[in-house]
Amino acid sequence: MTDSSSLQAVPNEPVDPFDPETLRIGSLADVDVERVLTAVPVRRPNRSEFFRVHPTFVTDTLVLEREDGLDRETYLVQRGVQDLVAHELRPVRLFVCINKRGTVFLWPARLPRADSNDSGRRWAETALLVADQARTLWVKMIGNRDLGGYEMFRAKGDLGEPVWPDKSFRDLIEIGFRGRLIDREDHPVIRELAGEL
Repeated sequence: MTDSSSLQAVPNEPVDPFDPETLRIGSLADVDVERVLTAVPVRRPNRSEFFRVHPTFVTDTLVLEREDGLDRETYLVQRGVQDLVAHELRPVRLFVCINKRGTVFLWPARLPRADSNDSGRRWAETALLVADQARTLWVKMIGNRDLGGYEMFRAKGDLGEPVWPDKSFRDLIEIGFRGRLIDREDHPVIRELAGEL
């Protein structure tokens, strides 16, 4: 004897696999999702965005910056190979930032060099002043050539507190520099700088 509840109704008409009504899914509101952080841009804050700086996720390090047309790539260089590209390395203060849309990014702010000219030093110093204010305030940073540095603008409204991702500083650095770590002597960037590629 067959249980009638286990029988499924057989449709009388064949189902059109390309009919939009057949393809439509239920509301996504019923689906449980978790946002997974898959990319962390490495860049300076855009002039049009308000941002905050994480109060404790900051470190001074050396990076190698390469420009290819309009694109700029920033690489971390492991200590064991830094001597091979020492003339290309820049000292930076690496900040974890977030903009008001919730996008997390790493900002390698240049550190002022003792031997740099006055205007280069002012750009670096004013950027660090803005970063310091951004630990507690939503700010926007805009370069001003007449000033020879960055101007800071505070948000007038209450943008609330930033919602930082549930990731460690180390994890954010790993995600941000995935594919941009120079860790061996035969790395393509080292070979290109040496004229081998």
